Amino acid sequence: MTPAPSGERTTRRRRRGRALLVGAAALAALLAIALVVLPPLLAHQEAEARYADAVSARNAAGDEYAHAHATFQEVAAPAGELLDVADGIAIDTVRPYVGADAFDTVADRADAVRDLREELPDVVDPPTAQAAEEFDTADEYLAKAEELEDQAEGLSVDAGALTKTADAYVERVPALERALADLRANIPDEAARIEEENVSALALTRIQMRRAAELAATSRDGVASAVREYAAAARAVEESQEAELSEKRIGDGLFETRLEVEDFVRSIVGDTRVDFDWAPIVNGLGQGESAGGYTTWWYSDGGYATMEFSHSIAAYWPDERFQGLVVHEAGHAITSQCQDMLVETFDGDVELMATAWAIGRGYDNPWGNGVDYYYGGVPPAPDLVEASKECR
Repeated sequence: MTPAPSGERTTRRRRRGRALLVGAAALAALLAIALVVLPPLLAHQEAEARYADAVSARNAAGDEYAHAHATFQEVAAPAGELLDVADGIAIDTVRPYVGADAFDTVADRADAVRDLREELPDVVDPPTAQAAEEFDTADEYLAKAEELEDQAEGLSVDAGALTKTADAYVERVPALERALADLRANIPDEAARIEEENVSALALTRIQMRRAAELAATSRDGVASAVREYAAAARAVEESQEAELSEKRIGDGLFETRLEVEDFVRSIVGDTRVDFDWAPIVNGLGQGESAGGYTTWWYSDGGYATMEFSHSIAAYWPDERFQGLVVHEAGHAITSQCQDMLVETFDGDVELMATAWAIGRGYDNPWGNGVDYYYGGVPPAPDLVEASKECR
């Protein structure tokens, strides 16, 4: 090969140097452009990615809240009605008639449920899912992402609070329900206690109280109202007792004896509820060493009666003659339990049945048991006396 002239080699080297300079300048220009363009582009992509993550996080938190909300609503739903019942019962006029311990338990457990409501965050409906949007700038993506992140955090916190409260409701609501059930189940026994303590109250007021007690214990609707009505009926029994005892305090020194006579009657008439009225003259008798008695009875409501006695019975008590008269009248009262016997065995003769019943009880003095007064001294046939013993 023939070497090129020296001048020509110089020219080629210079051209090659210019190309390197141009390439370097272009690379520098590209780097400059990248430094200007890439950071905003990357920032935009990062903002968009953060926003997408925020949308997902917010929707996941929304699902979490929706689940917690549904669980809470399920366990808390009975609480409102139970609290209404408890609040309707937990009043001073009810407490004496339902048992103090049962009453206090209901009040305490109602407060425990009510406290849960006060600790709750605002319970709102679950949010709808957040759809992803498009924005022009990274700043817009970032602002929306921050907003959604805050929402996600808030929803998660509220979901946790709802879950915690729901767990507490699972424990406290059934406890309140049991307390209310126990209180109601105990009402008939409380009514029996109140009646026993107020046996001088009018029979009808005691009957009405027992009916109200049964309703309060078993009603499915209007429970609080039924319990309050029972309490009012129980109070009416106490007021009736006070009024009846006041009527018997007439300042003649025979008050305690009257109560003794009444207790004696109750001891022999079984389940019959009896009212007592006392007067100077009853059935035309009562002056001096005479005694008057008169009894009215009803077959309804388990059988009850009103017995009227002259004051002389208390004055001569426990003379066997006067006891015999009282037992004769008790035989009328207990007829309310034995209507079939009166009709079928005694042919409807109320005096014959009462006389036989007194004799069957062992009160055979004819002065007061009805033998002298109604049958001229001739006692009922022995088979009738025996038959009367089935009415006890």
